[in-house]
Amino acid sequence: MQRVVEEISLKAWPAFETINHRGWLMRFANGYTKRANSVTVLDEIGLDIEEKITYCESQYRARKQNPIFCLLSFTNPEVLDERLATRGYQLIEPSLVMGITLSERSLNILPIINQETLNDWLVAYHKLKALAEQPSSTHHMILAGIQSEILFVSFKQNEEIVACGIGVLESGCLGIFDLVTSPMQRRRGYATAIIQGLLQWGIDKGAYFSYIQVVKANIPACNLYEKLGYEPIYEYWYRVGSNSGNEK
Repeated sequence: MQRVVEEISLKAWPAFETINHRGWLMRFANGYTKRANSVTVLDEIGLDIEEKITYCESQYRARKQNPIFCLLSFTNPEVLDERLATRGYQLIEPSLVMGITLSERSLNILPIINQETLNDWLVAYHKLKALAEQPSSTHHMILAGIQSEILFVSFKQNEEIVACGIGVLESGCLGIFDLVTSPMQRRRGYATAIIQGLLQWGIDKGAYFSYIQVVKANIPACNLYEKLGYEPIYEYWYRVGSNSGNEK
């Protein structure tokens, strides 16, 4: 199940270009998000590790990007992790993938969430994240490139959007992404309403499982997901190098 969820999550957050080098997947999306711009190994790490690392590095540097590796706990990545650490790669964002089995029954909860268009959702997301720059065209391209069924939603308080998120449904699995609440409106149940609304949408569409990715250090988010019934199913973390070729 772990590998299936990871494969589905990669499809749910697509890159613009993917290269498969002997089972190592290199993904590229103009540098926007580590998930879409890193090397993922879905099976056992295998042999010829140094050759594979060097080849992957060359591909990222050719695109003027830092080489990034996403290490999955279920692939026994200890040797690869050690090799990358020796080369000077920094450990970034240890994270969890959490999952919940969905019932065919209704949740019997009807949070009032709103469906948004991609463009309107991006504006709301950008505002809630309190970012100064305009919404990223690359972010827009990634979302527009999702081939699975997708739902952009928001939660409003006094006609103002205070939270938003995305549901991506693929092969009966519902992924929840880009969940954000206004910093001034947290701990009021808005994120819960977004998740419950997306879960109900997924159940209505025939989903049997939902997953969500969360940085382990984000304790409030982890506690919220556990309260809603999500449980850890595997871990992942990133090793980030430089694009200068100076790793040892």
